[in-house]
Amino acid sequence: MKYIFWCCCSAAMLFGCKTIDAPTRQVAQCYDTSTLTPEDNRLADSLLAVGLDNEALYTLFAPLKPISTIAQFSMTVPPSDSTGKRNVVSPDAPDLARVRQFQRIANTLHSERVMLLLIPFRRVEKGKRFFQLVAVDKPLLAQYIARDQAFWGQWGFVSESNLATVLTVTEFEEKLERYRGYGYLFGYPEHAITFFVEAARSQDSTGVFVKRDFFQIPVYSGKEGHFVYAVPKGYAPTESDSVIYRTAVDALERYKRIRTKYLNPDGRLRAIDLLRDACNR
Repeated sequence: MKYIFWCCCSAAMLFGCKTIDAPTRQVAQCYDTSTLTPEDNRLADSLLAVGLDNEALYTLFAPLKPISTIAQFSMTVPPSDSTGKRNVVSPDAPDLARVRQFQRIANTLHSERVMLLLIPFRRVEKGKRFFQLVAVDKPLLAQYIARDQAFWGQWGFVSESNLATVLTVTEFEEKLERYRGYGYLFGYPEHAITFFVEAARSQDSTGVFVKRDFFQIPVYSGKEGHFVYAVPKGYAPTESDSVIYRTAVDALERYKRIRTKYLNPDGRLRAIDLLRDACNR
């Protein structure tokens, strides 16, 4: 359910937001999994490993993107004729057990800088409602809300607002507000956000898809298709795009250098250990 534009990019350096050093805290207070079951712990570690090897690196490891998607999953929902009824799903449904597990992980894993949130998608497709588990850089997102107060102020959102509320309202807004809101939340540059919103507006009125190119930034798992934003067809990258690219690549190279220290003999990444140590550097 990722939209083609909202794949993951950062404009923190471009817009002059301050970079935030990893906080100095005791290990037990950073990504503390002591209250999780062994099964939850294994799942949490694998989820964060996937996030670090993809675009969530730029939220979990480096403060470049206010939010990043770590994982998505779905649950079966009843047909539309259940609208307004009380007894819609069984409390013992396996899908709800899965939601509970992801919610336990989201509630538990955090640092001073980063929190995890589980957000349901508004749209239901083919009898499925999807969920996104996102990493949120709390101080960076607060800075972005203050920077773009002219947009967020229409809901009364300020830098002190509850960030889960900001994300949920954005997901359940109308399409063009949702597109622009997610653009800011995911840290895209202003020119890319405006292009995407106006291209969608044009397509709504004319029925013609607006052709586009994509600015690609590598992650550990690959060079294309993860950290990317849409630009007009034939667009020539500017210095602002280059700043985003260079900042991200610098963070990726730092991650590559330390990643090998956290690999098990079977090649599995000990993501929680890596993030705990990063908290205390």
